[in-house]
Amino acid sequence: MKTKMMMVLLLMLSAFAAFPGLSYATHSWGGYHWARTSNPFTVKLGDDVSAVWDDYLWTASNDWSVSGSLDGVLDSDIVLGGTNPKRCRPTGGRVEVCSSTYGKNGWLGLAQIWVSGLHITQAVSKMNLA
Repeated sequence: MKTKMMMVLLLMLSAFAAFPGLSYATHSWGGYHWARTSNPFTVKLGDDVSAVWDDYLWTASNDWSVSGSLDGVLDSDIVLGGTNPKRCRPTGGRVEVCSSTYGKNGWLGLAQIWVSGLHITQAVSKMNLA
């Protein structure tokens, strides 16, 4: 179960790393990307997860930052959560990472982005404890 939870978190968080590093790079989510002015770019992750998910959030953040240091593109920073995990509302300029019981609805995790043009303006990543 822990391995499955870690894989879901890593996959969902990596979806939010979608932005072009160089003009020939193709690692984007439907062309959407975070606007930035320099590399590395820091993605803030709002910690709205329960204690069950804390280690996974920190591991994913550290793995992301190591990847960024290798190619100079991405860092992540865990910050105080800005939403009620049950509602998991987005906060401008960052990813709110939430865990709660969202019900037996067929998903373990869900990623959402809000955009302006091709720029991601805010995002949420929800881990379902149901």
